[in-house]
Amino acid sequence: AAAVAAAAAAAAEAKAKADAEAASKAADDARRAGSSSAGAGGSGSARVGPVPKIQTSAEASKAEGEFASALREARARVAEYAGSVSAKKERRLINNQITVHVQQIAATRRQIEQKATDVAQFLHSIPNDPQRTFAYLSLAKRVLTQCDSQVSKLNRFAFALAEVSARVAVFAPSFGELLIALLHESCVLAVPKYYPFVEGRYKSDAEYFALMGYVKSEDQSDVCENSPPRLENTDAFCLRLRGFMLFYAAYTQVDLPKHPHGLPHAWAWCSRLLNKVPPNRFSATALEAFLKHAGFAMHAAYGRQFGKMLDVVNERFLPELRRKDDPDVRPVVNRAATYLNERAFLKAPEGREMPVTDTSSTTRIS
Repeated sequence: AAAVAAAAAAAAEAKAKADAEAASKAADDARRAGSSSAGAGGSGSARVGPVPKIQTSAEASKAEGEFASALREARARVAEYAGSVSAKKERRLINNQITVHVQQIAATRRQIEQKATDVAQFLHSIPNDPQRTFAYLSLAKRVLTQCDSQVSKLNRFAFALAEVSARVAVFAPSFGELLIALLHESCVLAVPKYYPFVEGRYKSDAEYFALMGYVKSEDQSDVCENSPPRLENTDAFCLRLRGFMLFYAAYTQVDLPKHPHGLPHAWAWCSRLLNKVPPNRFSATALEAFLKHAGFAMHAAYGRQFGKMLDVVNERFLPELRRKDDPDVRPVVNRAATYLNERAFLKAPEGREMPVTDTSSTTRIS
């Protein structure tokens, strides 16, 4: 058993090293090759001129690395357990309990408090590793699945999901750490970071899009048997990206005394994105979603300094997007401009203020 665990840990470290080397190689190849005229899969002659590296701040990269290290260690701890045939029934019971708890989250104060307590008590009832770490990972994955299936479609649900998650993270800091690590893994803009497209660097467009976080499309009807799966289109990707960022913003603004990832992280994310990530459809989608759900709390906490940050958005970020005159970018630019022009950050976003109970369940029709 110890040998299997050691092998799993070594494999996890090897994967991390390979990921780091791949990122470094992307930057090195970009510097050497420049922009090619032959397309993503071509081998055209290199053009002279600088090519951007992976775009992120040193602070964001350091934080991402620390979260990723915690995630690698957690995966190594559960590797043997996750593959054990004898533990299959126990794993299924853990997953089923977590699924039920997450699906029962509703947007009322009483239900949020109850569900956070239920989840914390369930985790506390698992005294030993690797079962407890397995439960933390399972819960974090289930929460992030809700960003795709629920938050992207019903934006206000982000606040209920985020508050339960934050309350559990106060009780179990390791869960909070793994939640952010998996969020970074699912959504690179949550770091924030951006991989610039470099002509000729990738074997195909799909390789680049997968690096950015595109996932397999649900429709694979006309894909040949031995061909790689078709990835989602950019509209679908941006919808998922927006769901992740709405949740992340809601998570950072939850008002809890011992919140491990509160408003200072919201401020850091915005400043890092504006300073290091280029204005484009992806970064604009992430920023607009984040401000929509965290802007109110950030304005209350930072006041005039937050106003200066919004000036950067209005005077530099949005004008640069408008100059590109990209029809696919206009909707998100218009949403962001409306948010600023109407000073929407002065009003609590929909879903943030929740009733104590669901009044519809007690209303009588006479």
